[in-house]
Amino acid sequence: MSGVERCDICGIPAMVSKELNWEDNGTISLKRSPSTRMVFFESASIDELFLGIEKLIGFSIVNLVIESKARDTRGYVERLLTPAASGFLPEEWRGGKGEMNHMTEDQKAASLAVIKSVTQNMTDLSRIYGYGDQRLGESWDSGEDYPWRLQVYHNPYSLLFAAADNLGAGEVFEKTEMWVRWENMGGGTYNIVVYPGKHPIDLKERLRTKRYEMKPGDIAYERCSGCGLPQEVANLEYSLEDGTYVNPDTGWRMAIFGPAPLDAIFNDLETELGEAIPEAVIEAQRRYIKYAWGVERWNRSGATFQKMIAVRGLGNQVEFEGNGDHLSMRIENSCLHLPMIGTIQALVELAYRADSSRVEWELEDHGDLSLTIHVKRS
Repeated sequence: MSGVERCDICGIPAMVSKELNWEDNGTISLKRSPSTRMVFFESASIDELFLGIEKLIGFSIVNLVIESKARDTRGYVERLLTPAASGFLPEEWRGGKGEMNHMTEDQKAASLAVIKSVTQNMTDLSRIYGYGDQRLGESWDSGEDYPWRLQVYHNPYSLLFAAADNLGAGEVFEKTEMWVRWENMGGGTYNIVVYPGKHPIDLKERLRTKRYEMKPGDIAYERCSGCGLPQEVANLEYSLEDGTYVNPDTGWRMAIFGPAPLDAIFNDLETELGEAIPEAVIEAQRRYIKYAWGVERWNRSGATFQKMIAVRGLGNQVEFEGNGDHLSMRIENSCLHLPMIGTIQALVELAYRADSSRVEWELEDHGDLSLTIHVKRS
């Protein structure tokens, strides 16, 4: 990856500005698929959010999260494989029962070349998008069968999402049901292994992801003179070796990813576990943000907050009103609304120096999110 092209001015990988658009309506879109949204979000909160939900509801959601995210990854990998490339893969690997031994050397080499190319492309993209230092496992060099089953991650942006991505890809390659495990190797490094096996959870049919007609906006960004990225993005500290972005103002790590899989996980959780899930997501995020920030990092300026959520691709804050007891706002083109509500609630408590608060919110069918935070002081 040493040959990654980077902006001469800000040092952010050129692929980010070539692939993504920061729109004036608070969204980030893929240039090749303008209806597809992305976010640039604090990644440490992903696994911490799931852990917080578990503590609130009293049991593990790890398998459900992995299954939900892997389902999305399977669709992504299937789109990566062209019809020609798919033709090099056997119709069925049958979960490692030795069928590779019945292939000719040329057939085996062709199949492995396709899978290695797709795996390497995913690995390279993960480094550029801030997912950590992901590398192909040693199995590729040792000549083992099914070398794609092992991936090595150093400081993954989300251990659960990394595991799910490997699982989803492995099931596409082998055309059979698999599951995943990981081993902590120390120092932030994990070996993630997929293997033939039944899924420990069978999700109900997924709710269809809502698609909203995006409302226009008038957000203007100061942009990098080299690549045109918003200056807030250009100011991030990017490490190609570590595959990380760090916000120098907060010290938090950030990553680029699609919000749809995370929103789908919340839908799956609610479908499986009931109506208490939205409240649990909001409360878990509120607790984590308030603990992690620890000090006030945000003033109560509407303009400040509008830019804060817009540069992350979370929407366009168009109304902002408050006094000493409450703060109300409306956000158009919203996504990840549940963790965003929890984040806003925590920031309001920090800014108002309040011990707790009560939130009222509504997500309208066209995508507007309205919320009011009522602060409580001891």
